[in-house]
Amino acid sequence: MNKPLTAEDIFQLSKAFHALSTVLGNYRYDHWDELSAKQRSVLESDQWTLFNTASDLNAKSVLAKINMAQGDIDVLKEATSSMQASAKKIQTIKHAINIATKALALGGAIYLAASTGNVTTLIPAASVLIKEING
Repeated sequence: MNKPLTAEDIFQLSKAFHALSTVLGNYRYDHWDELSAKQRSVLESDQWTLFNTASDLNAKSVLAKINMAQGDIDVLKEATSSMQASAKKIQTIKHAINIATKALALGGAIYLAASTGNVTTLIPAASVLIKEING
C-alpha cells in the first residue's frame, strides 16, 4: 500500500542534507592544507548545493503528495540516517566528493519526484548514496 511522505519525513530529510552540507564544510576546513584548490572548490560548491537542497525541502510541502510504498519510505529514511552519520565515515577527499555527488543525485531525484510524481529514480539514488556512505 502506498502512502505519502509525512511532514516529519521531509523535515528529517532536510536536516540530513543540512548535516551533510556541514560535514563537507568541516572536512574542507579540517583538511585545508591537504586539499588542492580545485578539491576545496568542489567541496564548497557541493556544500552550498546540499545546503540549498535542505532549504528547498523545508519550503516544498508538495513532497508530502508523493505516494511511496512503505519499503521505499524505509530506504529514504535509511539514506537520511546515513547522511546524518556521514561525518564519522568520511576517510578521504575522494570519499567525501563521491558522497556529495551521490547526495546531489538524490536531491535531483527528489526534485524530479516532486515535480512529476514519478518516484522510480528516487529509491535507486537513495540506495547508491547509502552504499557510498557505508562502503
